[in-house]
Amino acid sequence: MTTVLSMPVLAQTPPRFLKIQVDYNRGDRHTEEAVEYIDATNTVKNEADVEYRAGKSVQLLPGFEAKSGSVFLASLRPVSAEAEKTLRLTAFPNPFEHTTIIEYYLPADGKVNLWITNAQGVRIHQLINDQSKSAGMHHIEWNATTTAQGIYLPVIESNQQRATTKLIKK
Repeated sequence: MTTVLSMPVLAQTPPRFLKIQVDYNRGDRHTEEAVEYIDATNTVKNEADVEYRAGKSVQLLPGFEAKSGSVFLASLRPVSAEAEKTLRLTAFPNPFEHTTIIEYYLPADGKVNLWITNAQGVRIHQLINDQSKSAGMHHIEWNATTTAQGIYLPVIESNQQRATTKLIKK
């Protein structure tokens, strides 16, 4: 059994199983990953932003609570047992109406550029401009309230790597 402490996610191999008992406080932002299972009995407090990802199951056991005003997401998706070596970019929700969270994984420390293009490849928003970031998971919210419905492509560059994904604004 592994207990997760409150710390940033670094470029490391995710465990097979996580038992999460540590509360996340106001302003905390965390993504916890396990190759197979996560069991949680903790509290995600107001204004904390937490995601749990596991390959087989996420169990929210008695004692788990996500307080009003927190952002909490649990998802089942493949989690690699090997340390990631490539830049990665995802977004949720997708499709979205007003805002979406763009999440990216940096395999190493470096300067980051992140922008949004429309379907024709025209850059319409610069979200991160040449900022130094540490290795690990990061996320940023894109508020597209004044942006028209359609298909958009967030693009990230860091350490001579580039990644992109497709977003649909309803």
